[in-house]
Amino acid sequence: MTATRNRIWPLVTLLTLVGLVAGACTQQGGGPTTGGGGQADPNGELVGNMGSEPDTIDPQKESFVQEIGVTMRVFEALMSFDLKTGKPIPAAAKDQPKVSADGKSYTYTLRDGLKYSDGKALTANDFKYGWQRLCDPATAGEYAFTGYVVAGCEAWNTMDPKKDDPAKLAAAKQTFLSSITVSGNDITFKLTDPAPYFNAIAGLWVGVPSREDQVTKGGDKWTEPATYIGNGPFMLSEWKHQEKMVFTRNPNYRNPAKLAKWTSVMINEGAVAFAAYRNNELDLYAVAAEDLRSIDSDADLSKQVVDGPGSCTFYIGFNNKKDPFTDKNVRVAFARSFDREAYIKDVAKIGKPATSFIAPGLPGYDSGDTFQKFDASAAKASLALASPTASAALKGLKITYSASARAKTRLEWFQQQWKTNLGADVTLDPVDSTTYTQLVKKPETLPAMFYLGWCADYYDQQDWLTTVFSSKASSGRVGYQSKAFDDLVFAADKEPDPKKRDDMYVQASRLLSQDSAAAFIYYDAAKLLVKPWVKNYSITALGFEVQHWTDVFVTKKS
Repeated sequence: MTATRNRIWPLVTLLTLVGLVAGACTQQGGGPTTGGGGQADPNGELVGNMGSEPDTIDPQKESFVQEIGVTMRVFEALMSFDLKTGKPIPAAAKDQPKVSADGKSYTYTLRDGLKYSDGKALTANDFKYGWQRLCDPATAGEYAFTGYVVAGCEAWNTMDPKKDDPAKLAAAKQTFLSSITVSGNDITFKLTDPAPYFNAIAGLWVGVPSREDQVTKGGDKWTEPATYIGNGPFMLSEWKHQEKMVFTRNPNYRNPAKLAKWTSVMINEGAVAFAAYRNNELDLYAVAAEDLRSIDSDADLSKQVVDGPGSCTFYIGFNNKKDPFTDKNVRVAFARSFDREAYIKDVAKIGKPATSFIAPGLPGYDSGDTFQKFDASAAKASLALASPTASAALKGLKITYSASARAKTRLEWFQQQWKTNLGADVTLDPVDSTTYTQLVKKPETLPAMFYLGWCADYYDQQDWLTTVFSSKASSGRVGYQSKAFDDLVFAADKEPDPKKRDDMYVQASRLLSQDSAAAFIYYDAAKLLVKPWVKNYSITALGFEVQHWTDVFVTKKS
């Protein structure tokens, strides 16, 4: 997702520090878990910070962390993810899918007796409707490309519902719908190619069963609490825009949550959120560099720190279709012009320097990919090769980011690096968080330079390379176009041999770094403050948002 499916309290709050993070997280790789002792408060409430007002919480439209975090509390997909391995496990489906011999057909069987939160029976056709919305070009979903492996999805989704012949649109829709068949509790997906990652796609928010009657009833505002009715562990019971969202336990969920209420407030300033935690107004807080001194000097706070693995890579994004970043020489110059080690040491304090995209601990991580390593001389030499048009566009260059005091401090550091190491004057361009989300979602409004991050959706290279940087990626946020890159990732996506598949992804990842489609900065690490009354709260390499929704609880607060 583009940090976090949200999805991850640490990342959600991190949004307030560094802009916004696209993507989402599933569970993988085991990490620390807060103790499970004590008696669960049957009326217990957990309060966390989602940072800012989400742009949308429509499952088939969204792609940003805090957006997906809402959906995955209210809805449940066919599959989920194992807490230890990250591999897909049954959720609304009662077991693993039946896969055809050619790997191009997946059949899922729903559990018996599933219901929506209002008591309405859940059927396989409800899941088919969710996938229909995903591939419908009128939905204009950020993650529609994840459905392209289903036969007919890409052809329909890439049509223009306002300009194309209605008869052709209807035919394309019907072709797609014929690729998803329903028989009783069974739903079968016919794929265009073998897709080793498809079972993980079935665990994402993209195909959750949005309610057709409620979508129709609510129209553009169906995501308001009255019509945002799901099949997951919580219900969205209150949404005070720009202030908070309140989720309450869904009594009709198959495995009722231990929490009675989960409240997500919207505090955009990190310092304000930290103060709220210290005042017991928040139960969870993602630690930033500015907080470390206060925490270390406080006996109680220092005992509440929980460290865990990260799953996100932060980067400076370049609009590859806008000068000066149409010129590869300029992109390379900016990518090699800042000292990542110094950034971690002096500014971020948390995390590891990154010179490639895929984060450590995930398939495809390549420690040998060091092309973007800091080298001021090489950066200046590259900038000297820029075209006259690109050089002219350097004047008046801005970096756009989600406004907050802490984000400003971080971007000022980059501003100074570019001035010192490139002789480039870059102006800071802060915008409010919701506007920023909207700007970076659309190619036509994508700033020339911006700050973003990407977190894993599932345990596969396809989620990083094809999903973010291929020419078909509707979540791609830099406009990168490379036939060589496309050829490698599209072939790897359907390659059954694991070794050949891995090799192709490594080649593609190195090409991405050398083309400097973006300038990778650092890999995150989770450092949270967690109140002692919070129990069964896991921090894993890919976030917490799946099983953790029902497992976490609070004891009586003191």
